[in-house]
Amino acid sequence: MMRMLVATDGSPHAIAAAKLAARLGPELREAEVILLNVGHVPVIAMGGPGAGFVDLGALEEGMRKTGQTILESTAPALVGVDSPVSRVYRQGDPASEIIKAAVEHKADLIIMGSRDLGQVGGLILGSVSERVLHGARIPVPIVR
Repeated sequence: MMRMLVATDGSPHAIAAAKLAARLGPELREAEVILLNVGHVPVIAMGGPGAGFVDLGALEEGMRKTGQTILESTAPALVGVDSPVSRVYRQGDPASEIIKAAVEHKADLIIMGSRDLGQVGGLILGSVSERVLHGARIPVPIVR
């Protein structure tokens, strides 16, 4: 059985990646889809030394709820997939967690969208899709 991990952040490119997985599913006959969202708060958002109090519990709960909403809003793109689809939410560095989830679920393929931050945004923030592409040991189609 082929296992496809579809990473989603709810963006149009991530929805397109899920639609690609839905098209591949019937072609593979036996496939399983793992729909993954990773909640992440950039360190810069925490404010650094001397910043005000941050309620991490509330922040984590808000990210979990948002992640579940993203998974729910991406799931319709997988309509028509006759294979099992599981929904997974994780927290942490998106690229690292996507790669870890692929290993844990024994995925054969990671499908994800490109946020297309441009040269400046990609240089400053780094590209999650690029880091997954270079860090994964399995094929990673990136959808635009």
